[in-house]
Amino acid sequence: MAALAALLLALGGASPALAYREGTLYSGVHSEAVKEMQTALIQLGYLGGTPDGIFGTNTENAVKKFQRGNGLKADGVAGAKTLELIYKKAGGAAPQNETSAQPAQQTQQTQQTQSAQPAQNAQAAGLFGGTYTTLRQGSSGPRVTALQQRLIALGYLSGSADGKFGGATKKAVQAFQKKSGLKADGLAGKKTLLALESDAAPAAGSSAPAGESPANTVPADASAQAAAAPGVPTPTRTATAPSGGEVKLLHWFDQVKPSLKTRQIMYIYEPSSGEGWNLMIYSCGRHCDAEPCTAEDTASMLRAFGGKNTWNQKAVYVRLPNGTWTIGATHDMPHMSGRIKDNNFDGHLCVHFLRTMSEALKNDPNYGVSNQRTIRSFWKSITGEDIQD
Repeated sequence: MAALAALLLALGGASPALAYREGTLYSGVHSEAVKEMQTALIQLGYLGGTPDGIFGTNTENAVKKFQRGNGLKADGVAGAKTLELIYKKAGGAAPQNETSAQPAQQTQQTQQTQSAQPAQNAQAAGLFGGTYTTLRQGSSGPRVTALQQRLIALGYLSGSADGKFGGATKKAVQAFQKKSGLKADGLAGKKTLLALESDAAPAAGSSAPAGESPANTVPADASAQAAAAPGVPTPTRTATAPSGGEVKLLHWFDQVKPSLKTRQIMYIYEPSSGEGWNLMIYSCGRHCDAEPCTAEDTASMLRAFGGKNTWNQKAVYVRLPNGTWTIGATHDMPHMSGRIKDNNFDGHLCVHFLRTMSEALKNDPNYGVSNQRTIRSFWKSITGEDIQD
């Protein structure tokens, strides 16, 4: 391909970008369209790894392999015929534009990468293949099918998932957004797609948006308000680790969840970094949704996760609002909505506590199970004991 590019430049000075018809993908291109094609090639088994949008040697070889196996000229250039057949084989039409549907990786592949990307949140992990470009009316393809299937499962859409984003799908998205406390514009953007992937996604028949309580406004100094509430400890401002004898192994449904209330504060200590931060409880489902109390708490949490927002969970010590220490697992990726406006964290995060593995496998087979494994590994590392289900 490099030689071809040099030849094209020599013959009339045309650049490779101008040498091919618009929409053609070739070595050296870096774009969302390449990422879409890579996703489909991975799904079909022609390419390994994860899609990065860079058309390099591995991608070119995968295209050639696909072309050879499907009776096309194996030149490694993905023109209209090659792309059309790739997306057809992957189970959907080629994307119409940057916001149209992109092929999603299959569930099996998502499970293989569950520890690296929850997209991956809870039971719908990897629902959209880690791709969150906006879906809107007129989009089509596998990601639209996945969107419709999730909306049907939650009770917002009736009928079958045909992979075509029409008026009924838009209305269903708007209904879900309204129930979830999101802007009800009918555009399935990143926040909406992440909300749909969350195991806290509200069903159509639920009485309130996920995590909402009758009082859903928080003053600027959220931690001060929480500290002033009866029975709520003052937020911790210095990193505090528990002593070994203080830590209890507590089960989420039976022992932790019943003791928690919205707006209470729990303290998180991450042992590998020595960082600690305060979280205000947002809602409780199969895990606890919470958000950093202040910008200072967000900064401490970010340091614990290596200075970046990630879905990769860490094992942590958790001091519950009643003062009891236990263990859990959490990430630092903001998603969906939050109440606190001045904490430098746009949304909320998830804190997972101990659940039986059989229940987690049934209800949250991907990201939920990944968190349960992290919790079990952590407990064994500090006590030498296996958690028996």
